[in-house]
Amino acid sequence: QVRRLFASCDDTTRRGCRDVAILTMLVRLGMRSGEVAKLSLDDIDWRAGTLVLRHTKGRREDVLPLPVATGKAIAAYLKLERPKTSNRAVFVRHVAPRDQPAGPDLIRKTIRQAFARAGLPYTRSHLLRHTMANRLLAGGSSLKEVADVLRHRSLNTTLIYAKLDSRKLAEVALPWPGSAV
Repeated sequence: QVRRLFASCDDTTRRGCRDVAILTMLVRLGMRSGEVAKLSLDDIDWRAGTLVLRHTKGRREDVLPLPVATGKAIAAYLKLERPKTSNRAVFVRHVAPRDQPAGPDLIRKTIRQAFARAGLPYTRSHLLRHTMANRLLAGGSSLKEVADVLRHRSLNTTLIYAKLDSRKLAEVALPWPGSAV
């Protein structure tokens, strides 16, 4: 269902690139809306293939890898759709007041609209972090690896995101010692 969220970036009309870049960062990197909104051009190291998050929930600086697909999505937005501005924010407003960074509300609105286009019910933007955590676990990642990707200090926090799938759990559960089974 995640694939249905992505509208294509159309280089002929120069539309949709911002949405694709935002959604790609949320889904592939597990970023929060506020982190995407506060990302600066200075936070992207194209040569090293990294992003620096300076405005995180934990008030620390985190360095994330910049996957090729994510880098391409950001580059397409910067090249095709980003308004000309001196503002160093990656995502800037396309309507008045121009020259201002896009805020977390605009990021959440973008997500809401993507859900609507895909015919999916929208609950909250954080759902994409939950989806990422579940995809990582389903792919064989450990809870610690998921915690590292989501930048959680505590595994208990990650457990909230990585809800167990009881059907899959039943497939691997061993019989209780001493039971009739």
